[in-house]
Amino acid sequence: MYRLVRLIFLYMTLISDSAAASEQPYNPAYIAIIIDDMGNHWGRGQRAIQLPALLTYSILPYTQYGHQLAELAYQDGKEVMLHMPMANLGRKPMGPGGLTQNLTKAEFYQTLALAIEQIPHLKGINNHMGSQLTQQPQQMNWLMSQIKQQQLYFIDSRTTANTVASTVAKEQQIQSSSRDVFLDNDPTFISIDRAFQVLLAKARRDGTGIAIGHPHQATLDYLARVIPGLAAQSIEVISVSALIQRRRAHALQAAVSVHSHGASPIE
Repeated sequence: MYRLVRLIFLYMTLISDSAAASEQPYNPAYIAIIIDDMGNHWGRGQRAIQLPALLTYSILPYTQYGHQLAELAYQDGKEVMLHMPMANLGRKPMGPGGLTQNLTKAEFYQTLALAIEQIPHLKGINNHMGSQLTQQPQQMNWLMSQIKQQQLYFIDSRTTANTVASTVAKEQQIQSSSRDVFLDNDPTFISIDRAFQVLLAKARRDGTGIAIGHPHQATLDYLARVIPGLAAQSIEVISVSALIQRRRAHALQAAVSVHSHGASPIE
């Protein structure tokens, strides 16, 4: 009977601790904002890089201004990613140098390697489109093996709920995470603001949040307006690589906490 009471007490304590933690917002909270589809427009790309925060810029290969914008972002202390085109279910044009299921392993590796060479100062890769390819375990294993070899990180843009990309990345022990919010599926101020508030709520609840936006005029206008006020809200914009490290540290801390609770002896 005493053992049963101790079990119930321990269980209720764990629930209480968990509930209390969930009610306490993270302060500060951290967000990473990726600006996708960079490289085709110099003016909007330049303006995106000039935003007053440590945003991360994901640049399409084989674009007119991709190399220059990567250099500009790097010189400004910002992080650069490769926005790797991948096959999508809607068969929309994905641009040159895309990865498809029809490529042999050798062709897949060569296509990826050539795209990586296009953009200097890379720290990571995320998928451009990819709703079809990110569902394919074989191709995702090929992708992650090369990302691991290049010592890059991977962000799953999550263009489909059926993606296996993040799962495969974790299996191969790659620095990785997934997008939480798309800012501008509807590039209007009201819609962008609604998505941004979801991002902030997620970051306050869980400690971190990752958003993907694009160099639309409305998106750049919105970010230029709200970024200066984030510090007063205890929100810090950090690079994607820094956010991945924070998520890893938080996951390890949570695992240690669970282990320490579970290891308590019950006599």
